[in-house]
Amino acid sequence: MRSAFTLIELLVVLTIMTLVMGVVVPKGVKLLSSYDNALSRIKDNHELSLTRAKAFLFAEDKYLSLANKKYQLSKKGEIFEISNDNR
Repeated sequence: MRSAFTLIELLVVLTIMTLVMGVVVPKGVKLLSSYDNALSRIKDNHELSLTRAKAFLFAEDKYLSLANKKYQLSKKGEIFEISNDNR
């Protein structure tokens, strides 16, 4: 009955783990990046909707800057993009 692993067995396991991590980590990073982008778009849409509602509710024009874009929100609930800075 054995009570320990041999050096070869440990090296084989480490090699397999390295190969698996080499495939999984880049895909995980790409997935997290796309998640962050989607979350950012959702937050921007929420902020735009909230400001639009406030402009309509208080009957005054509002201005909002999101992701290098500037918007004017009229008291009628209309949204106008007044600039688009591509930096």
